[in-house]
Amino acid sequence: MWSKGGTGKSTVAAALALHLAGKGYRVLAVSTDAAPALGLLLCGRSGVKWEECSGVTVFEVSEEDVKRFWIERFGDEVYEVLSSFLPVGREVVDYVAGAPGIADQYMLYLVYSIAAERSDADIIVWDTAAAGSSLRLLRVEYELYSHLGDAARMYLRIRSALEKLKRREPRRDPLRLIEEWRLLARGILDMLQGPIHRLVLVTSPDRLSAAITRSLLGEFRSHGIEPRALIANMIVNPTVCPICRPWLEEHQEQMEALRELEELGLPVCKVPRLSRRPRAPRELEELASHLAPCTSKILG
Repeated sequence: MWSKGGTGKSTVAAALALHLAGKGYRVLAVSTDAAPALGLLLCGRSGVKWEECSGVTVFEVSEEDVKRFWIERFGDEVYEVLSSFLPVGREVVDYVAGAPGIADQYMLYLVYSIAAERSDADIIVWDTAAAGSSLRLLRVEYELYSHLGDAARMYLRIRSALEKLKRREPRRDPLRLIEEWRLLARGILDMLQGPIHRLVLVTSPDRLSAAITRSLLGEFRSHGIEPRALIANMIVNPTVCPICRPWLEEHQEQMEALRELEELGLPVCKVPRLSRRPRAPRELEELASHLAPCTSKILG
């Protein structure tokens, strides 16, 4: 589930996870949003790690988790490469772990690993970060893969120096580590571009959101990723208050935005604005009923 902020993406993701679990699927709901809400919606609390709530397994990742996980997975490798040709200590790992873009890149790796390794889930509902961060994480991964060739050539030029250093302290070949990172980046891109990634865009029916969604769609298509569906969330029902002018004006504006969204060439799932914002599994059931017609478009 990808979108800009403020569209109800996390609420839609939670409702969709509940709906799919109700259909008999084993569902894992993963949040890599900087302000995760799946735990609050499905379990009544935040910071949930691998807990089953209302038939859905929930896993939320915080920024602190990301730094710790990254150090555990890549810290030694990064230190081996950097210390092969620079006079740095182990503290460089903490520095790199906090660098811009590292968290975004690791989020992709984390979901990639979960998708590849966990056999106890039929469907993973992935609640991503808001559009700006999501686009950055996608671009960082793409650019990393594109430029690793240059990095490898740089290492080849200083290979003799590396060999001298390695005689003093045997290490894994830095070139081999870089090649492993390149293959990992390619694998993550293949996942995002492949059939297991059922991309769903979530938007609200207003002109600004329509413009941002158009831009977001262009970014995905430029990377060879085609969304399965577009969920237009929180559509006003004009019959609720036929004499309320602001309500009717908002509905008219939404209809114009919907026409723009329908021109994007994606199946559009229209979800009405509910009388109150869902905050618990029972309240999510109404939203889930409106998402049911979208399921075949997403999974088909």
